[in-house]
Formats: sequence, C-alpha cells, structure tokens
Amino acid sequence: MIAAQEAAAPARPRLAAGPYAGILIATVLLFVLSAILVPQSMTAQSLGAMLPAWAVLAIMAAGQTLVIQQRGIDLSVPGTVTLVAMSVTTFLDRSAAPVLVGLLFALVIGALVGLLNGFVTTRIHVTPLITTLAVNALLLGAMFSYTGGVPTAAPAGLQGFSGSAPLGVSTLAWVALVVVLAVAFVAGRTVLGRRFVAVGANPAAARALGLPAERYVVGAYMAAGLLFAFAAFLLVGYTQNPSPTLGNPYLFQTVMAVVIGGTSVAGGKGSVLASAVAALFLTQLGQVVLSFGAGPATQLLVQAGAMAVALAVAAIVERRGATRA
Repeated sequence: MIAAQEAAAPARPRLAAGPYAGILIATVLLFVLSAILVPQSMTAQSLGAMLPAWAVLAIMAAGQTLVIQQRGIDLSVPGTVTLVAMSVTTFLDRSAAPVLVGLLFALVIGALVGLLNGFVTTRIHVTPLITTLAVNALLLGAMFSYTGGVPTAAPAGLQGFSGSAPLGVSTLAWVALVVVLAVAFVAGRTVLGRRFVAVGANPAAARALGLPAERYVVGAYMAAGLLFAFAAFLLVGYTQNPSPTLGNPYLFQTVMAVVIGGTSVAGGKGSVLASAVAALFLTQLGQVVLSFGAGPATQLLVQAGAMAVALAVAAIVERRGATRA
C-alpha cells in the first residue's frame, strides 16, 4: 500500500517552478543589480571571498532544511559548529593524528549531537525549540571544558585544502555543490526521500501507513548534525584559527536560508536546492551591504528584512493556493 501511495504521489516541485522560483529569480536579479550598482562586489577577489562563505552556509542550510521538513528546528547549530571547530583542532594538536582522523572525530560529534536532539524530541517529547537550545548550551559548556576556550590553529593540510581553488573556484564551493546535490537527490528522488517527505507532511497518516515516523525525525536530526559538523570542519580550514564564537552567526542564517528558500515550516514540503540558492542570495547580499560600507548590524537588519519579505510572499502564495483549491 505504501508503494502505491508513493507511486501516486505528485512529483516534487522543481527549483525553477512552483514555490521555489522566487528565490532563483531574486538571486539572479541580485547579481545583475550587484554588477550594475556595486561592481566591486563582482570582482574575482570579492567572489573568491564570497564562495567559501556560501559553501559553508549552504551545507548547514541543507541540514536545517531536513529538520524543518520534519516540523522541527535545530537551534544547536552554533554549539555544534563551535564544539567541532575548537575540539577538532585541539584534538589534532594534542594527538598529532592525521587530518582524516580529525574529520571522523568531527562527524562522530555531529552524529551524537543529532542523536541527542532527536531522542529528546521524540522519546521525552520536549519541543524542538527547547531541546535544541538546551543542547546548544550543553555543547558550548563541553567546548570550554575540553579546550579551555583557547583557540588552536588548524593543521597545515586542512588549511591548504580549504584554501585551494581548482579551475579558479574555491574547493569548498565544489564540495558544497556535491554535498547539496547528493542530499537533494536522496530527499527528492529515492523511496527513502519520498517517505521522509510523507512523514514530515503528515506524521499521523504516515504512522497509519506503517512508517516509523520517530525514526525519520531522529534521522533528520542526525543528518543535520553530520552536515553541521562537516561544514564546521571545512570552516576550520578556511578560517585557520577558530574562536569560541565561530558558530554564532549560523543560528540566524541557516533558518533564514531555509525560510527564504521556500521550505514550509509546517513540515513536508521543502527543497535543499532552494535553501542552497537562498544561502547564495544571503551571502551575496551581505557582500553588497559591506561594499556600501555598512557594518555587521546593518547587514543583519537587511537580512531580517529579506526574511520578512519572503515570509509575507509565502503567506500570500499559500492563501491564493488555498482559495483556488
């Protein structure tokens, strides 16, 4: 019966159509206006600085998308990123282990954080907002306990990898593209992905069809934790010297990218690709604002305004769709 339901389900909306077309058009328009009004933001140097920042945010936004598709939210992003960044460099410095061991160390941390978030949410039934905020505080405490809050430089090998640019494009951008496409393929083109969307759209109906809804929720948090940790590992190599506040900007930015990308906060409907495009929009918007000489506070205000507009447009589109139905 499940297979029949999946076969009868309509195809997932493509990025260039439906509710995700808006962010694609807005991003293209932003780059056109940037080239006309702020040409210095489109130089090779500016784009070279923008793409690694986009890559890290796009990978994190992909993880946040999966969680929001399951009617949750992960506010432990800053703690996860900071814990991974600080603890991995400290671990590698103390143990002299290879960089790949550091990557495995980071991924284990991310998976455990996601498992904790998912377990508390599904088994103890604490709301995702409270759960992930509490876990975020726990992670920051663990970071200070292990590292003492003292930054350690990233290994030279990791710095070289993150700073390289094959074909003139940052390695981090290539990695992010592969990761986002892989996650989007699994979420949108596989049986597992279709069941994942069905659980997020209507958990009660999914349980009636025999789907283990709680497992999909826990899996979403674990996948998000892995993506946050992987992005933090790449970020360490790019920044070279992580700080105890490294993850703070990503709490707001990941949620903004998902919302502006058109993913429904009610669960189910969403697009990892649209979130990645929204991450590109936000990153370039930040570049444009900085090019005008505005400070970080102004940049946050502009990004908040962009999210407010996106929410308003989404609400209008949803009301029109309901009226037509």
